[in-house]
Amino acid sequence: MNKKRILALWLAAMLLLPGCFKKGGDEQADPASGETETAETPDAGTPDQPDTPVTPADPGETAPPAADPGTTPADVDPIDPPPSTDEPAAPTDPAEQFPAPAADDGHVHSISLDKYKVVVQVGQDDMPWVTMYPESAEDKSEIWTCNDTSVATVNSWGKITGVNEGTCQVTVRSGDNPDVKAVVDVTVTARQVIHVESISLDKEEVNIQVGLPDMPLVTMYPTTATDKGELWESDDTSVATVNGYGLITGVGIGVCHVTVTSKDNPEVKASVTVKVAQRPTYSEATYINGVLVVNKTYGLPASYNPGVDPTAKSALDSMIAAAKKDGIELWVESGFRSYDLQTTIYTSYVSREGQTAADRYSARPGHSEHQTGLAFDMNSFDQDFGSTPEGQWLAAHSWEYGFHMRYPKEKEDVTGFMYEPWHVRYLGYELAKTLYESGQVLEEYLGIISAYAG
Repeated sequence: MNKKRILALWLAAMLLLPGCFKKGGDEQADPASGETETAETPDAGTPDQPDTPVTPADPGETAPPAADPGTTPADVDPIDPPPSTDEPAAPTDPAEQFPAPAADDGHVHSISLDKYKVVVQVGQDDMPWVTMYPESAEDKSEIWTCNDTSVATVNSWGKITGVNEGTCQVTVRSGDNPDVKAVVDVTVTARQVIHVESISLDKEEVNIQVGLPDMPLVTMYPTTATDKGELWESDDTSVATVNGYGLITGVGIGVCHVTVTSKDNPEVKASVTVKVAQRPTYSEATYINGVLVVNKTYGLPASYNPGVDPTAKSALDSMIAAAKKDGIELWVESGFRSYDLQTTIYTSYVSREGQTAADRYSARPGHSEHQTGLAFDMNSFDQDFGSTPEGQWLAAHSWEYGFHMRYPKEKEDVTGFMYEPWHVRYLGYELAKTLYESGQVLEEYLGIISAYAG
């Protein structure tokens, strides 16, 4: 190797790897003078001599053939390396690495489902949950289709119902962009029938009055039974009748039995004893100390139909106007109710929850204060209304306009009705003030009870 190449290698090493050739005599700063001192380096005057001695080549030796620069990195000239033959890697396109979101142009661009496979039995149904993107799309209407309606059907809401055993596909498309769709694979299996084995009723005896209803609550076992259809029958319809839902209505005084039978298994049935008593009749309204009284003890005749009392209505308007000045909005949810309307309301509650539950919050026909035309339900039929600004204002100020909070908390055993923070009854200013200041309800003030006869 000639001197020039040795010198080039040495210079390259000094430039690229200076730390490998530093010694204790390298440049150091004098902290006192701020000047730099250079340590003495041997042979500094002969820069063409490397630190490591080189043995001269024997003139008689034959020089080895030059190595391929691409395979012998040691022989590549660090000062002027040969150009690379490799093509440089193309820069990654950011759009390929992170695809841009769908354009938020008000149209649907994709559909996602919470399930893409549905398995139902014949006669049963399931419904995938659909999400359309972007969420800001204006038209998110859905178009549902099935490719084989002999296996399953699908309605406009996406409810899939099994028809026959087999497989099919249900597709939902965007009404805004029909090219956007999602597909559900549907498998319909044979119906597994679970038969009813027993029936339980929540009561063994029903006590009602002529014209009033009650309804036992039914439970069929096992609760997973396939067909829980009910068949109802009364053994004496002159005493009581029963409809297809088990609503029993008193017809005449006496005792009868009502039976419910499993439609799935006619051998399974349960019965309830029904006792019907005479219903109290009222020829006129009841006044005590000049106060019209209507509660569970005192009722009104069916013919009593005065409409909204004008004095009460005027006081109500004044109260609503005063509340508005205080930033409170009050309105009437329910006012006057006729005997017939109360019959409909009460019967609907009984058919939903039974007589015992309904009697706590709904008056029987003839026993509702709404029939007097003096009672109003304000804003909301939710007990939480009492803790709202509107409910609190009503409780604090209604007496100033002659109204009484008729069914307060912790007075159900006295009034006969559960807490109703929305119900006010007009009594006039003086009596309303007396009750407000004493904390009494009308029953306590008049010394009367509130309980249905029988």
